[in-house]
Amino acid sequence: MNASNQNGNGSDNVLRLHMEGIDSLEGDVRLGTFIDKLSALKAALAETEHLISGEGSGTVDFLVSELTHSSPAMIGVRAHSVSENGVSPIEVLREFSTYLSALRAGKVEVTSDRAKLVGHLRKLVAGLGDRFSRLWIDGAGLPAVALDQKVLDELEKALPLTRVEIGSVTGVVKRYSGVSKQMYFKVIPPIGGVEVKCVFGANLIHEAAAAVENTATIEGELHYYEDSFWPYEVRVASIDVHKKDAELPTLQSLKGIEPEATEGQSSIDYLRELRGGW
Repeated sequence: MNASNQNGNGSDNVLRLHMEGIDSLEGDVRLGTFIDKLSALKAALAETEHLISGEGSGTVDFLVSELTHSSPAMIGVRAHSVSENGVSPIEVLREFSTYLSALRAGKVEVTSDRAKLVGHLRKLVAGLGDRFSRLWIDGAGLPAVALDQKVLDELEKALPLTRVEIGSVTGVVKRYSGVSKQMYFKVIPPIGGVEVKCVFGANLIHEAAAAVENTATIEGELHYYEDSFWPYEVRVASIDVHKKDAELPTLQSLKGIEPEATEGQSSIDYLRELRGGW
């Protein structure tokens, strides 16, 4: 066995996505539709890896290994390990295929930890009948799964109940995107190992850009899955960037100043509030 197979990078680690266009386009698929489906597939595979490993950063990359443009169009995606200590690439493909197969059979009960995956899968199947006529996956050693109306119906039923609250979340702002149709950034709270997507309007674009790589408190509508502690998304109303530690007053610097300067609080309580409770 060669080294690539030992690391789970063999040529058999290929998942194929097949897509057949609609009759009005003579069975061809629009480029925009094809790109949308590839983006959804990549996101779903990356989320599958995350669910297996429990880690935020990916150790499996996905490479285009096969491509046919005749109807039905097909793209083969090879899972490739980029770390010796990461998840096995073939494990990601098997888990993805098995999950879709179980979902189609109505054997999946979705909890909040799978909600993001379900969201990506809904984007993958969206447009059935309008933008494409058939969609399915297969691969060597993987179950062939038709991504049809049955899957679409199961995905519609799969997302857990949600609730909305007005509140705030505090953390380090990362992954800013101010150029897409939906502008957002990700906030990483100090505990929990999660990333919270924060969607903002054009009126907050400068504040959002200034918050990147800083600790900030984000206020707005917090959207939760019913059984989740952290919100999965915030509709941002305001962004309050915290001062960096080097810019904050020290206990020594507050010694002897007027009580009004700390808004009537003790120096320790005043500092604790400025530093976000720490």
